[in-house]
Order: sequence, then C-alpha cells, then structure tokens
Amino acid sequence: MANSIKTNITQPIGDKYIKTFDVTDEPLVYSIIRVSPYTYDTIIVGVFDSKEAVLCRLARMMDRPAADEEFKIETHQLRTLKQEEALN
Repeated sequence: MANSIKTNITQPIGDKYIKTFDVTDEPLVYSIIRVSPYTYDTIIVGVFDSKEAVLCRLARMMDRPAADEEFKIETHQLRTLKQEEALN
C-alpha cells in the first residue's frame, strides 16, 4: 500500500502572512523522471514522499543501468484545492 501524505492545514492562516505560491510549509513530494536516450521523451518513474524512498528506487534502478540513461529528481509542493482557491 502506498504511503499517504496528510494535506489538511491544522492551524488557521492569519492576515499576518502573505499568501504566495512559494510558501515552504506544504509537504514536498519527489519524482524520478527518466529521459529516453533515443527519443528524449520523458517518463515519470515514480512519485515518492521522502528523499530516502527516491534514493532507494534510484539505487535499485542503477543495479542494471543502460548506456546513456538519464534520470532527473524533481521536488514538488503538495497543495490542496482550498489553498489554491485562497490565492484568488
């Protein structure tokens, strides 16, 4: 079963904070992207809830690497619908 990340905000956000897209209190999720060495198409290998999970998967994929394989690790902020609507 996949790990889940709670996205509910437990503390109310007061007027003393500026609402922006780059607030750092949202949970981070990580993804591994594979770039095809032949067509340069990108494929999402997986989305993970921790750096350790990303490194575990990457280590497993590197057991049998292919020539010219390229992988990217990206981070994303997980936001709720309420958080996005509050920016309107």
